[in-house]
Amino acid sequence: MRDVIIIGGGAAGLGAALYSARFSLDTMCIAKEFGGTGNIAHKVDNWIGDPGISGFDLMQRFEKHVKEYNVPLISDEVKEIKKIEGGFEVVGKEIYQGKTIILAVGMKHRELGIPGEKEFAGNGVHYCYTCDGPLYKDKNIAVVGGGDSAALGALMLKDYAKKVSMLYRGEKLRAEPFNSEAVEKSENVEIITKVNVVEVLGDETGMTKVKLDNGDEMVLDGLFIEIGHIPLNELAKKLEVKLDEKGFVEVENDQSTNVEGVYVAGDLSNITGLKQFITSASQGSIAAQSAYHYIMKNK
Repeated sequence: MRDVIIIGGGAAGLGAALYSARFSLDTMCIAKEFGGTGNIAHKVDNWIGDPGISGFDLMQRFEKHVKEYNVPLISDEVKEIKKIEGGFEVVGKEIYQGKTIILAVGMKHRELGIPGEKEFAGNGVHYCYTCDGPLYKDKNIAVVGGGDSAALGALMLKDYAKKVSMLYRGEKLRAEPFNSEAVEKSENVEIITKVNVVEVLGDETGMTKVKLDNGDEMVLDGLFIEIGHIPLNELAKKLEVKLDEKGFVEVENDQSTNVEGVYVAGDLSNITGLKQFITSASQGSIAAQSAYHYIMKNK
């Protein structure tokens, strides 16, 4: 039985793996994809000391650093976690056992849930501007949302598209002031507020336009949906870990949960609304230290 099993391979999971190894704990890190959502971040300007690095390159550096400590990085999808005597059993393609668990599985993209969205997903409707933005060179596209992810999406997409329209239901953008100002200064970005997309329309070639709740229709080549994320809390629920009203895991300052031996780090936790690489890595390191103290106490 290992000391620590970390589930998740993004900034929080790899940060936890590094510090767990530095505490000389027998550690394993399991993830469906190492790097997580970090792999699709176009440009990371707020990772201190290395501005402008791509998310993929940053995650590669994380992974390389962790490998220097000989931490097994296991590519597997965890289906279930069970409480057993002395620890936990983690069920994937194989069975793993650990004295403590650090959950760092993050969030997923939120969908609009409107007619036509699923039908044209990947064929005009997208959720990853860094992945699919280059497909829309000199095209007319729109970004749905008014937060940081939407603003950053518009700022990247404007370098490809002929025109980018930001469609937001609120009265003004709620992104960080720096990002909002950059969007407002962009010549080929138009901000349209107090509007909702209610339907995606198209034909056999793909999406062609969207219908708005004010009755207007907007002809578009592509639609990028950036309206936030949903916490991936299914494993936490199975462990009967306490969630807040939004579905994020309630944690203490040491990243501990209401279930002894279970820690949560990164975007899945409710400890901060600042969902960034730097906060996720920090929480991962704190969770690892807490797991170390727990194991030493119960040795």
